[in-house]
Amino acid sequence: MTNRAGHPREKADFRTRRRRRRLLTLLTAVWIGLQTASPAPSSLPRKSAPGADPVLKTVEAAALRSILKKNRGKVVLINLWATWCVPCREEFPDLLKLHGKFRDRGLELILISVDTSEQRPQVEAFLKENGVTFPTYINAEENYEDLISFLAPDWIGGFPTTFVIDRKGRLTRSLVGGQNYEVFHKAVAPLL
Repeated sequence: MTNRAGHPREKADFRTRRRRRRLLTLLTAVWIGLQTASPAPSSLPRKSAPGADPVLKTVEAAALRSILKKNRGKVVLINLWATWCVPCREEFPDLLKLHGKFRDRGLELILISVDTSEQRPQVEAFLKENGVTFPTYINAEENYEDLISFLAPDWIGGFPTTFVIDRKGRLTRSLVGGQNYEVFHKAVAPLL
């Protein structure tokens, strides 16, 4: 046993918590994957794309830090989602509706897919089907938990997750699980 200066006991506790969080995330992803395997094409939301292809960029924690810095002064919603996640696909139109309504009042929506790089074509197709033409992101970290830990070290896992960040760059809320327009509106409106 040692003191709080980062000695073995504290490091071991941190590693244990991190391992548990990774295990919970893995189990959640597997469970969701089993629940959503081979969704019927009709279950995907359909919108006519306005013609432009989505701009999908890779992002790591360091780049996300820079993106957040550029958006200081705005209210930012960071939504972590995946094409294999049914609740992610279900809440997507509400996120886009909220962004459309409050974009002019300083709301920025940052969409980050945690799909693998091999799933990039599915991510691009989903974004196009939903008419997304603003830049969006796909995780480039070896483990998406590294990206999430940058945002919320105590994240317990689960997708979708939406982080609400105020104009000063502070995390004000984490919304884990599928949400709807009313929940997003309630989280964002007081900050605008």
